[in-house]
Amino acid sequence: MTSPNGPAWAPPCPVCGAPSTGAGPAPCPSCGLPAAGEAARVVARIGATIDELARDRDRLVATLRAAAAPPAPPPSPVPGPVAPAPQPPAPARRLSIEEPLPAVPPSPASRVSPQQVLLGLGALLVVAAALAFVAVAWTRLGLVFQAAVMGTVTATACGASAWTARRGLRATEEALAGAGAALLAVDLGAAHALGLWGLDGVPPRLWTAVSCLTVAGAALALGRLTRSTVTWPLAALLAAQPVPLLLVPAGAEAAAVAAALGTALLDVIVLVRLRPVLAPVAQVLAGLAGVIAALGGAAVAWAGTTVDAWTVTALLGGAGAVVPLLRREPRLAQRLPGAVPAAGAGAAVPAVALAGSLARYDVAGWTAAAATGVVLLTAAVVVVRRPVAPAALLPGGGVLTLLGGSLLALEGRYGVLALVVLAGTVPAALAAVRLPGLRPRAVVAALLCPAGAVLLAREEGWLGTAVAGLLGVLVAVAGFALAAVRAATPEERAAAGAAALATLVAALTTAESGAWGQTALQLGLAGAAAGGYALVAHRRDVAALAVADLVVASWVAAAGAAVETPEAYTLPAAAGLLLVAVPQLRAGPRSWAAEGPAAGTALVPSALVAVAEPSALRLLLVVVAAAAVTVAGALTHRQAPFVVGAAALAFVVVGRLSPYAPLVPRWLTLAVVGLALLLAGATYERRRQQAREAFAWVVQMR
Repeated sequence: MTSPNGPAWAPPCPVCGAPSTGAGPAPCPSCGLPAAGEAARVVARIGATIDELARDRDRLVATLRAAAAPPAPPPSPVPGPVAPAPQPPAPARRLSIEEPLPAVPPSPASRVSPQQVLLGLGALLVVAAALAFVAVAWTRLGLVFQAAVMGTVTATACGASAWTARRGLRATEEALAGAGAALLAVDLGAAHALGLWGLDGVPPRLWTAVSCLTVAGAALALGRLTRSTVTWPLAALLAAQPVPLLLVPAGAEAAAVAAALGTALLDVIVLVRLRPVLAPVAQVLAGLAGVIAALGGAAVAWAGTTVDAWTVTALLGGAGAVVPLLRREPRLAQRLPGAVPAAGAGAAVPAVALAGSLARYDVAGWTAAAATGVVLLTAAVVVVRRPVAPAALLPGGGVLTLLGGSLLALEGRYGVLALVVLAGTVPAALAAVRLPGLRPRAVVAALLCPAGAVLLAREEGWLGTAVAGLLGVLVAVAGFALAAVRAATPEERAAAGAAALATLVAALTTAESGAWGQTALQLGLAGAAAGGYALVAHRRDVAALAVADLVVASWVAAAGAAVETPEAYTLPAAAGLLLVAVPQLRAGPRSWAAEGPAAGTALVPSALVAVAEPSALRLLLVVVAAAAVTVAGALTHRQAPFVVGAAALAFVVVGRLSPYAPLVPRWLTLAVVGLALLLAGATYERRRQQAREAFAWVVQMR
């Protein structure tokens, strides 16, 4: 090997380790070993071979250890002298571990093998051939001969399954058992369809039930003979499913629900007797039967006769009570749904049926359903310490309340619905007291239930608009008071938000009737309550909203009284802006950000009106107010009130004197202007300095 940057590399001398001179007979320059280069290469090649063999040995030992079975447990000790335990031999020392040990290959995932595919296709073709034989060959062959052929083929398939089972051919055993079960079902169906021995006179529903029972019985018998076959118990389980429903007479709806529940119960019971591989199948079948019973029972309760409705309600309620009892069996507890989901479903489904049963009694039934739901919700809050009881009471109560209330609303029974909604305040208030985790939502429900009841009572005509609006705003006041009491807690914002919503709804309800004075009163009460809450909780945003509410209340009152004076609208707004700016005034920011908006709102519109529509009283009041604001700004060294007041005063003076300018004699005007110019020119330097000082004085104001 030749290096691109130097002479060819050569292994070191095997004797002294000095660099060899390369290939050839040249001796070692250090120890004098003849042909040192050739000897070094041979030694290096032998060493590389030894290292490779050592690595192969290490890999083989690791693979053998990983594939070895775990050692058997030591035998139990026997009485007598205790002999010293033999020490296990020490593992052989590895010669070289230069490479990581190979990982143990994982066992291949189970998948369908070619043998299983072939057996499945063969069994399917045999069954298809049997169907074709039954459908076509009967016109050519007699019924007895045809029945004998089908019976012989079915018996052969079943016997061959048992024969292969004894010889350990598991895949062939299961395939033949499946084909035998299917052929038996085909035989029974063909016997009825072809009228063998007069069987076509048997009702199809009854013959189907008999056929299913026959298949189930034969499968159970064959399963006891060949216990290794999984197909036989599976075929028996599947064949027994439709039997209870098939044995129920047509039109017996309640009996059909009972049959479905019985099927589900039997599927659950056989779980403890089935093989573990078939337990999931029984679980699925039990769940399917339960769903069919629930849907069918609900349909019967709402659309069936009164007797059937109450019967299925009792059946579904009993089924919901049986599930917790079944969970007490340790072998079933792991197979059934959890206690909480089972309790919820076991209560919700009977609640739907109970609502349907009560719905046929019109208003009394609807009210009873909703009232029962409220009672159940209240009981759920009372027994909240027990995990299973609330899981059953909450879904049941919620379903009854929702369905009963929906029926009352659809029929326009708003008065009765108002009472139900008002009663909902009780469980909501209890939840707010007893359940800290649900307290914010419970507080919202406890505040909105009375507000909703007031609106429904007004819709029914039980309450007038004024009374309904007043009651609604009282709920809002209570909400703001609760928010103030529970400041710095999670339910504070919930109570304040519900109170704001109640205020808005009450105001809109009253405003629709044109009662502006009542609307203003409601807004004023809510604004005062919100302001108190803002002061207690130190919430500036709420304070601003409360002030805005009070300002709007004053505007609504003024508009309702047909007041057209601008000051009736500007002065409350200015007072509100000044009130909002109080915290800023304490902090000492610039005046334009604090009292500037209030001063402008109070003076500018009045000054414009005083010039446009002059009146002695307004002119006097505007001039006095502008002068007072200007003086206050000068004394407090605040720029905004000083500038706004001075500008408003100057605007009013100029606006009021400008109409009289043309009446002044021209010579007097010229004389006054001339004297002013002479005075300004004579004192130019001094006035200029004074103007600069005045400007600087105004600018340095806050």
